[in-house]
Amino acid sequence: MSPATKEGPDSPQERTFLGTGHEGRALSLGIGVTMSLLAAAMQTIIAAASATAAVGSFLAYLYFVRRSEAHAARDEALALAETRREVIVDLRRHLAASERRVRELETTLQRTETEAREHAYQMQRFYATSLSDLLRDVQAELEGEPPNVQRALARVRDLLDGERPAA
Repeated sequence: MSPATKEGPDSPQERTFLGTGHEGRALSLGIGVTMSLLAAAMQTIIAAASATAAVGSFLAYLYFVRRSEAHAARDEALALAETRREVIVDLRRHLAASERRVRELETTLQRTETEAREHAYQMQRFYATSLSDLLRDVQAELEGEPPNVQRALARVRDLLDGERPAA
Protein backbone atom coordinates (compact mmCIF):
# COMPACT_ATOMS: atom_id res chain seq x y z
CA MET A 1 0.00 0.00 0.00
CA SER A 2 1.18 3.31 -0.93
CA PRO A 3 1.10 6.30 1.31
CA ALA A 4 -1.81 7.56 -0.73
CA THR A 5 -3.85 4.43 -0.07
CA LYS A 6 -3.01 4.24 3.57
CA GLU A 7 -6.08 4.10 5.83
CA GLY A 8 -6.31 6.05 9.06
CA PRO A 9 -7.59 9.31 10.31
CA ASP A 10 -5.25 11.30 8.11
CA SER A 11 -5.45 9.01 5.13
CA PRO A 12 -6.50 10.37 1.76
CA GLN A 13 -9.52 8.07 1.83
CA GLU A 14 -10.62 9.46 5.13
CA ARG A 15 -10.05 12.95 3.83
CA THR A 16 -12.02 12.04 0.73
CA PHE A 17 -14.77 10.55 2.87
CA LEU A 18 -14.84 13.60 5.04
CA GLY A 19 -14.57 15.86 2.10
CA THR A 20 -17.40 14.21 0.17
CA GLY A 21 -20.24 15.51 2.36
CA HIS A 22 -20.37 12.63 4.73
CA GLU A 23 -18.93 14.67 7.58
CA GLY A 24 -22.42 15.19 8.96
CA ARG A 25 -22.91 11.50 9.28
CA ALA A 26 -19.80 11.00 11.40
CA LEU A 27 -20.69 14.08 13.34
CA SER A 28 -24.21 12.85 13.89
CA LEU A 29 -22.85 9.54 15.15
CA GLY A 30 -20.73 11.40 17.72
CA ILE A 31 -23.65 13.65 18.62
CA GLY A 32 -25.96 10.66 18.94
CA VAL A 33 -23.63 8.97 21.36
CA THR A 34 -23.23 12.23 23.26
CA MET A 35 -27.00 12.76 23.29
CA SER A 36 -27.56 9.26 24.54
CA LEU A 37 -24.99 9.80 27.28
CA LEU A 38 -26.54 13.18 28.03
CA ALA A 39 -30.03 11.62 28.20
CA ALA A 40 -28.78 8.94 30.58
CA ALA A 41 -27.05 11.60 32.67
CA MET A 42 -30.23 13.70 32.68
CA GLN A 43 -32.27 10.73 33.83
CA THR A 44 -29.81 10.18 36.65
CA ILE A 45 -29.83 13.88 37.50
CA ILE A 46 -33.65 13.97 37.44
CA ALA A 47 -33.81 10.84 39.63
CA ALA A 48 -31.28 12.36 42.07
CA ALA A 49 -33.17 15.68 42.12
CA SER A 50 -36.43 13.82 42.66
CA ALA A 51 -34.89 11.80 45.52
CA THR A 52 -33.43 14.99 47.00
CA ALA A 53 -36.82 16.69 46.74
CA ALA A 54 -38.47 13.68 48.42
CA VAL A 55 -35.92 13.70 51.25
CA GLY A 56 -36.30 17.47 51.56
CA SER A 57 -40.08 17.14 51.64
CA PHE A 58 -39.82 14.44 54.28
CA LEU A 59 -37.50 16.57 56.40
CA ALA A 60 -39.81 19.56 55.98
CA TYR A 61 -42.73 17.35 56.98
CA LEU A 62 -40.84 16.21 60.11
CA TYR A 63 -39.92 19.80 60.93
CA PHE A 64 -43.49 21.02 60.63
CA VAL A 65 -44.83 18.02 62.54
CA ARG A 66 -42.42 18.77 65.37
CA ARG A 67 -43.30 22.42 65.13
CA SER A 68 -47.02 21.70 65.18
CA GLU A 69 -46.48 19.32 68.11
CA ALA A 70 -44.58 22.09 69.85
CA HIS A 71 -47.44 24.49 69.11
CA ALA A 72 -49.95 21.92 70.37
CA ALA A 73 -47.88 21.39 73.50
CA ARG A 74 -47.58 25.15 73.94
CA ASP A 75 -51.33 25.59 73.47
CA GLU A 76 -51.98 22.80 75.95
CA ALA A 77 -49.57 24.37 78.46
CA LEU A 78 -51.28 27.74 78.03
CA ALA A 79 -54.70 26.15 78.51
CA LEU A 80 -53.43 24.38 81.63
CA ALA A 81 -51.99 27.63 82.96
CA GLU A 82 -55.32 29.38 82.32
CA THR A 83 -57.14 26.58 84.15
CA ARG A 84 -54.73 26.89 87.07
CA ARG A 85 -55.28 30.64 87.15
CA GLU A 86 -59.05 30.15 87.23
CA VAL A 87 -58.74 27.57 90.01
CA ILE A 88 -56.49 29.88 92.02
CA VAL A 89 -58.92 32.79 91.58
CA ASP A 90 -61.81 30.53 92.59
CA LEU A 91 -59.92 29.23 95.64
CA ARG A 92 -59.01 32.77 96.70
CA ARG A 93 -62.66 33.80 96.39
CA HIS A 94 -63.73 30.78 98.48
CA LEU A 95 -60.99 31.52 101.01
CA ALA A 96 -62.14 35.13 101.36
CA ALA A 97 -65.75 33.99 101.78
CA SER A 98 -64.66 31.41 104.36
CA GLU A 99 -62.64 34.00 106.26
CA ARG A 100 -65.67 36.33 106.31
CA ARG A 101 -67.82 33.45 107.57
CA VAL A 102 -65.25 32.62 110.26
CA ARG A 103 -65.23 36.26 111.41
CA GLU A 104 -69.05 36.27 111.50
CA LEU A 105 -69.09 33.04 113.49
CA GLU A 106 -66.43 34.32 115.90
CA THR A 107 -68.46 37.50 116.44
CA THR A 108 -71.63 35.44 116.99
CA LEU A 109 -69.77 33.15 119.40
CA GLN A 110 -68.41 36.12 121.39
CA ARG A 111 -71.89 37.66 121.55
CA THR A 112 -73.41 34.32 122.63
CA GLU A 113 -70.70 33.81 125.28
CA THR A 114 -71.28 37.33 126.56
CA GLU A 115 -75.04 36.75 126.71
CA ALA A 116 -74.56 33.38 128.45
CA ARG A 117 -72.17 34.94 130.96
CA GLU A 118 -74.61 37.80 131.57
CA HIS A 119 -77.47 35.32 131.98
CA ALA A 120 -75.38 33.28 134.45
CA TYR A 121 -74.58 36.44 136.43
CA GLN A 122 -78.29 37.36 136.46
CA MET A 123 -79.22 33.87 137.70
CA GLN A 124 -76.48 34.05 140.32
CA ARG A 125 -77.73 37.44 141.50
CA PHE A 126 -81.33 36.13 141.53
CA TYR A 127 -80.39 33.09 143.63
CA ALA A 128 -78.19 35.17 145.91
CA THR A 129 -81.04 37.65 146.39
CA SER A 130 -83.57 34.86 146.97
CA LEU A 131 -81.25 33.15 149.46
CA SER A 132 -80.62 36.45 151.15
CA ASP A 133 -84.39 37.10 151.38
CA LEU A 134 -84.95 33.57 152.77
CA LEU A 135 -82.22 33.97 155.35
CA ARG A 136 -83.63 37.35 156.39
CA ASP A 137 -87.09 35.80 156.78
CA VAL A 138 -85.69 32.85 158.76
CA GLN A 139 -83.69 35.29 160.90
CA ALA A 140 -86.79 37.38 161.51
CA GLU A 141 -88.78 34.32 162.52
CA LEU A 142 -86.04 33.13 164.87
CA GLU A 143 -85.48 36.57 166.41
CA GLY A 144 -89.17 37.17 166.94
CA GLU A 145 -90.87 36.87 170.38
CA PRO A 146 -91.47 33.99 170.80
CA PRO A 147 -89.11 32.52 168.22
CA ASN A 148 -91.02 30.50 165.67
CA VAL A 149 -88.46 27.73 165.21
CA GLN A 150 -90.99 25.28 163.82
CA ARG A 151 -92.07 27.66 161.11
CA ALA A 152 -88.45 28.51 160.19
CA LEU A 153 -87.55 24.82 159.96
CA ALA A 154 -90.66 24.06 157.89
CA ARG A 155 -89.70 26.77 155.47
CA VAL A 156 -86.16 25.45 155.09
CA ARG A 157 -87.48 21.88 154.65
CA ASP A 158 -89.96 23.04 151.97
CA LEU A 159 -87.17 24.68 150.06
CA LEU A 160 -84.88 21.65 150.34
CA ASP A 161 -87.59 19.08 149.47
CA GLY A 162 -89.38 21.11 146.83
CA GLU A 163 -88.58 21.67 143.22
CA ARG A 164 -85.39 23.42 142.55
CA PRO A 165 -85.14 25.90 139.69
CA ALA A 166 -83.20 24.73 136.66
CA ALA A 167 -79.65 25.90 136.61
